[in-house]
Amino acid sequence: MRIKIADTDITGLLIRCTWSGSRLNVARTLEFTFIQDDRDPNIPIVDVDTGYTCYGYAEVDTTQDQTTADAIAIQMATMSKEEQQKMAEPIFVGNIYKVEKNRAKGTVKVTAHDHLFVLAHSKTTRKFASVTPEDITKQICAEMGVLPGNIIETKTPVSFIANRKTGYQIIMGAYNEAAKILQQQAGKDENGKDKPGPKYQPIMNGAKLDVIEKGTLIDGFTADSYINMTDSSYSESIENIVNQVMVVDSEGNAKDYIRDDDDIKKHSMFQDVYKEDKNKDTQIEAKNLLKKPEREGTIVVLGDYRVKSSYSIAIKDSLQNKVSAQFWIKSDTHTFLDGKHEMKLVLEFENIMNGEKVEKEKEDKK
Repeated sequence: MRIKIADTDITGLLIRCTWSGSRLNVARTLEFTFIQDDRDPNIPIVDVDTGYTCYGYAEVDTTQDQTTADAIAIQMATMSKEEQQKMAEPIFVGNIYKVEKNRAKGTVKVTAHDHLFVLAHSKTTRKFASVTPEDITKQICAEMGVLPGNIIETKTPVSFIANRKTGYQIIMGAYNEAAKILQQQAGKDENGKDKPGPKYQPIMNGAKLDVIEKGTLIDGFTADSYINMTDSSYSESIENIVNQVMVVDSEGNAKDYIRDDDDIKKHSMFQDVYKEDKNKDTQIEAKNLLKKPEREGTIVVLGDYRVKSSYSIAIKDSLQNKVSAQFWIKSDTHTFLDGKHEMKLVLEFENIMNGEKVEKEKEDKK
C-alpha cells in the first residue's frame, strides 16, 4: 500500500502497515509505522500530527511473481485508462487520531480512522416523520460534515425519534426499520418460511459515505486452499442453541410456538419461553430468542484490496467444503510487510445486519 500524510508520500519510509475493518467496529483503520530519526541527515523529517488527513492507495498487485519494477510498469501499461484512474484514487481517506514517537527505535507509529469514525462518535437529537433512510442519511451527513456518496435507495419512509444518538446509530436504525417493512412485504416462500429481507451497511468509499446492500459477493475472487490460502480454521458449537420458543400469556398459559423445524430435526429440541408484552411485537420478540449454532471461520490468504468486511467471498477449502461456498466477512486485517500483502479474514456463515433499535413516538391516549 502507498501512503500519504497530507501531500507527503511516506511509502519509502514504511516499516509495517495494516489496513483493517469490521462489521462491528464500523470505521476502517489504517495503522502504520515509518522511520523517523532527526539525528540522521539521510532520513527526511515528516510533518505528522493528530488531525492531519491521511491517504492510502492500492498498488499494482505483485503477488503473482511480479516483483520487479519492470513487471509493474508492464502491468500498468496493459491497464485501461479507467483502471489506471481507479488506481490513482485513494482506497482510504481518514484523519490521524493517534501518533506515537519513539526515539530509541527511530520510528513513528500512526493510527488513522476513516470518516465513519466521525459518524460513530458524534451525537445529535432529531425527529423523523415519514422520511426514507436514504434521505435521513444525507441529512445526517450534512449535519456532521461527511460527504455522501452512493446511498442505496429503499423508497420506504420510516418514522422515529433519535435522542442523543450517534450519526451511525441513526442511519442504521433507519435502515433497520426499512428492512423490517420490506421483509414483511416479501412474504413467505413455498415452504412457509419468511423470505430473507434486504440488509444494509454504511461504508466509506474514499472520502464519501456509501450505503451498500450488505453481503454483496465480490466477483472474480475465490479463496482457494490450493492456490492463495495459507491457513484456515473452522469451529461449530450447538451448546447455546435455542430452536423452539414457547409463547405464553400474562398468566403463563401456552399460546403459540415459534420453532426452527430443520434445526430441531438435526439437533433435537432446545426451548426457551417468551411472555407476551402488549407493548411489543410478539412474533418479532419471540423469533429473536431463537439461537442458531455458533459457527466461525478464519482464513489467511494472499491480499486483494477488494476484500473487505460487509462483503462476501467464495471459498474453496476441503476442511469446510470441497466445492466453492459463500461466506460473509465479519472482519478483515490486511498486512503489508516486506513487500508482501496478506490478509486475515474472520468469516460468518450467514449474512448478518447490525441491529439498531429506534424510539417510536408514543401515541396520545384519550
